[in-house]
Amino acid sequence: MFKKIRESLSFINPLYIPLFSAVPVGVWLLLGNDNWQSTYLSLYILVIMFLIFTGAVEISSEEGKHQILGYIYMTFGLLLSVVGLIRWLF
Repeated sequence: MFKKIRESLSFINPLYIPLFSAVPVGVWLLLGNDNWQSTYLSLYILVIMFLIFTGAVEISSEEGKHQILGYIYMTFGLLLSVVGLIRWLF
């Protein structure tokens, strides 16, 4: 049974999980017109930390595809942190 489930979900690669989870949440939090309440701020910080951690882990891999996605995750985490800081300050 587990073999059938694994074969049917073979197109889902754990490498792409941040693209489907953290990136949309980060964009939604940036583009939303809500005030920066404590829940939004903590979720935003968790998204940034998740992207940076995932990027650091993927950059240390030996495969080129993993390294490229790692750099993309690190760059997006950095952009989210800079844009969030600018939005919060101004």
